[in-house]
Amino acid sequence: MNGILIAIEGVSGSGKSTLGKYIERELLKEGWPAVRVTTREEEKEHIFRAATEAYELDPNSAAHMFFFQVLQAHKVDRAKRLLEGGNVVIANRWDLSFFVHTKNFGRLAKEPDSLRQEICRLAFDGLTPEFGVYLDVSIEKALDRRLWRGDVINDIEEEKRLYGIVKASYKLLLVDRQGWRVINANNDFEQVRQMVLELVRKTVEQLPR
Repeated sequence: MNGILIAIEGVSGSGKSTLGKYIERELLKEGWPAVRVTTREEEKEHIFRAATEAYELDPNSAAHMFFFQVLQAHKVDRAKRLLEGGNVVIANRWDLSFFVHTKNFGRLAKEPDSLRQEICRLAFDGLTPEFGVYLDVSIEKALDRRLWRGDVINDIEEEKRLYGIVKASYKLLLVDRQGWRVINANNDFEQVRQMVLELVRKTVEQLPR
C-alpha cells in the first residue's frame, strides 16, 4: 500500500466522528490527501435504515449480521483503493470494534472465537492501521454527549451496563495491540484533537508530498 491507515475507536459518544472529520480537514489544509471512511456512510444512512426496516432485520439475527458485514467489507475495499492511491485514510472504527461487538452482541456472540477471527480475516483482509487511537471516555460523559446530539435512550441503567461490557472488551483487546494510543477523551475536546493531530502528523510524515 502507498498510503497510511489511521483508525479511531471508542464507544458511541466518545467523539470518533467529530475527531475524524477534524483530522481529515486539518490534513487537507496541510496538503495531505486525506479521506475519512465509515461503515455506515452518513450520506447513505437512509439506505441502511430503509433496508433494515423493509426486510425487518432483527439486530440479533444472522441476516442482520451478514448485511452489516457486507458494509464492513465495502469499507475495507474502499480503504484499500484509497491507500493504493497514496491517501491518508482515516477510518471511523476498524477491527477492534468488530471483535468487541461480535463477541458480546448479536448472532456471532453465540459462536466460537475461531469463527469470529475467520470472518474478521475475510472482511478486513489482513489490513491493519499504521496508527490507531482509542478514545477512552467515561460512560456518563459518553451518554451525555449522545443525549445532547438527540439520541433516544430508553433505559439509562441498561445502557450503562452495556457500555461497561464494551469498555472492558476494548481494554482487553488493546493490551496486545501495537501502534495504538489510548487517549483520555474526558479532557477538553480541543486538547484531545490537538494531541491526536500531532500524533497523526508524525505518522503521515512517512508519506512523500
